[in-house]
Amino acid sequence: MFMLVTSGLPIAVGIGLTVGGVLAHADARRDAVTDAHAGAPDRSTPRRGRVAAAITAAGWLVAALLSLLSIGTFQWWPTVLPIAAGIVACVAAAHLPVTRPSDTRPVLDLRHRGALTFTSRSEVLVAAVASAVLAVTVIAAGAMSSDDGEGRWAFITIPVGDDGTASTEFFGWYYGVPVLTAALVLAVVALTGLQRIARVPRFHDDRVADDLIRRGLSTAVLRSATAALLITIGTAWELVARASQLRTSIPRTHIGTIEFGTSFAAAGPVLDVAAHCSVGLGLALLVAQLLRGRRRRTSAAVAHDPRRARV
Repeated sequence: MFMLVTSGLPIAVGIGLTVGGVLAHADARRDAVTDAHAGAPDRSTPRRGRVAAAITAAGWLVAALLSLLSIGTFQWWPTVLPIAAGIVACVAAAHLPVTRPSDTRPVLDLRHRGALTFTSRSEVLVAAVASAVLAVTVIAAGAMSSDDGEGRWAFITIPVGDDGTASTEFFGWYYGVPVLTAALVLAVVALTGLQRIARVPRFHDDRVADDLIRRGLSTAVLRSATAALLITIGTAWELVARASQLRTSIPRTHIGTIEFGTSFAAAGPVLDVAAHCSVGLGLALLVAQLLRGRRRRTSAAVAHDPRRARV
């Protein structure tokens, strides 16, 4: 069912690379501030973010490859793969061990710290909006879906004439319920991961440096979860857009040819563009995480290159 291996795929990839590069540049500037406070570049946080992003990207690539090979056609499980990968990514970002000096001991910190203490408000807002949009999409599409004759609400049907019908595949309850269930699990896992990041004991005497590391890990969790949601939203919208093109007609009646179509046919082109943009934004979050830390190392290597001093 994963429908994004189409001519619009370059649009999504282009958006992902462009917006992801901009986000990576902004991350590099923030990481420079982190290094200034911490006294030395933090290596483990960007590395964990890259691992999480790679896992989420792998979920999208596997689903796209299955679609290309026509594996899992008319099945719900390929649609859930990006969110399932996002769940694994959140666990990886929040639970992989952090590199610490062997002689360090936890530092007492009496502040109240919750799941959202070290998160960015904008990233939390984007994740919340993506969750709400996915929920609305599932409910709205499910309400419009119809039974395919085998107990699966995976089609949309339009009446044709007095007793005829026409139908095509649609993002109905058959696809929506597993997606929504997986999204709920993703939300629980992400919040649990954020809570763990916030509550583990401090291992840095410098509270500012410790907080910045926690913020980096929280960003990795939120971006992985949000990217999985955005990619899934794009998949759902693409299928709805395709279904909107359903047309049929009855020729040679006493009033001429009568054409029939879906009630949301006009929204099809808009949903098609929006689907690729949604996937592109999800990929942009992953690209930014994959590039995080690399710009910093490159800049540092250039700055300390002895050949530059002789020029």
